[in-house]
Amino acid sequence: MHKLKGVLFSLKDVLAHSGKIDPDLFEEVVKLLKFLLKNGIQPVLISNSAWTVEIAETGEEKEFATYLSEWVGSHLPYYQGGRDMDYKQSKSAMQFVLDQHGWLASEVFYVGSTHDDVKAASNGGFPLLKATWHGNQSDYGFEFASPREIASFFDCCCLTPTEWFWGIEHGDLRTYSIAPLAEHSRSYPQGAIYSTDAKNAVKNDVGNLRFWGLLMAARIHLSGIGAEINFVAPYPGHSTVSRKSKLMNAVQVVAGSLRAQYLYDLVERHTDALKSQDLRNAGMAPSAINQLNSIRINPAATRSGPQQLKYKSPPKLDGKTVLVVDDICTQGFSLEAARAFFRTLGANVIMLTWLKTPGPNDYHELVRTDPEIKDPFSPFTAASVEEEIHSNSGNVLNPNAPAEIAIAYKKYSEWDWS
Repeated sequence: MHKLKGVLFSLKDVLAHSGKIDPDLFEEVVKLLKFLLKNGIQPVLISNSAWTVEIAETGEEKEFATYLSEWVGSHLPYYQGGRDMDYKQSKSAMQFVLDQHGWLASEVFYVGSTHDDVKAASNGGFPLLKATWHGNQSDYGFEFASPREIASFFDCCCLTPTEWFWGIEHGDLRTYSIAPLAEHSRSYPQGAIYSTDAKNAVKNDVGNLRFWGLLMAARIHLSGIGAEINFVAPYPGHSTVSRKSKLMNAVQVVAGSLRAQYLYDLVERHTDALKSQDLRNAGMAPSAINQLNSIRINPAATRSGPQQLKYKSPPKLDGKTVLVVDDICTQGFSLEAARAFFRTLGANVIMLTWLKTPGPNDYHELVRTDPEIKDPFSPFTAASVEEEIHSNSGNVLNPNAPAEIAIAYKKYSEWDWS
């Protein structure tokens, strides 16, 4: 996981509006900038035109960046498009800023408001944190109504947790989870603080949806995974008519910010699948077969965006990287079924979930299906599968994650300047 090192701030309609400074908002912006500096994160100012401030007492004009730096008590780097670099909405301008500080795109977020800011963030490879306190000018980005909200996001979703809780990197198998589902876990007692809310958020669209959505978005970006992916595919619910989880909205936003195509129906459920608990209650063991026999790749998947256009021919996935996102990973049967279908199309696959079920729920990597999947766009019937088992407890990457997330979860709901 990369450390957050820098935040780029557009001036127009973020730090000032129509050439004027709102005193109350300005005071909160100063608090935000001081908060970042206190936590070792460098704020950077960018604009496409010269900005000055007239000092009322003396009538003196002062460069806005200098004026703001004096209020913050630290020098704030400032780059003007057309003077220090190309205009900010260009890819070269964003790369110039990164090069000046030795940063990777996955170590930076962008705070902006205008359509030029949308282009700048997208071309730079940064998620757009959309400042709406001077008005909402774009349909893109994560909305923040105040500088305080942005500070709470950085504090609770970026500075902690420090790593994925659980993950496997084994050959071409890459799968990660943010936190253990630990409502009643003796191994992770801290997880009881957040687990019920997290399960309600991912399963029932209730709970602190904004926290869990922003947390996943931050993990995707700071891990560097966002820079690798070309397509994002949420895994469908057990029913053919299951609706998309509201948490996937955050995944869609971050995917769009990072120029990946979000296809909400790329993995399609063509037949209802029994839930694992229902299978156990019926005396049957859950397996990948239950998932393999009820999904396919949708050849007419829907492109995200205002027009919701469908592909006229199947998306070309050969050599591309698909991010599959599901809510909870228990033994990996759903994730592995999706991976098996995508691999037949030549795609690389990365898999993410919010929660990993602890205890004896080892991960079942799908090595082979009998018969082989020949046409991933059509329903498939598997007779048997070959699996490789990966230890659940042996793949914990960050044993401190439950405590870190518990602290962040509690802090987020009552966050204030400290």
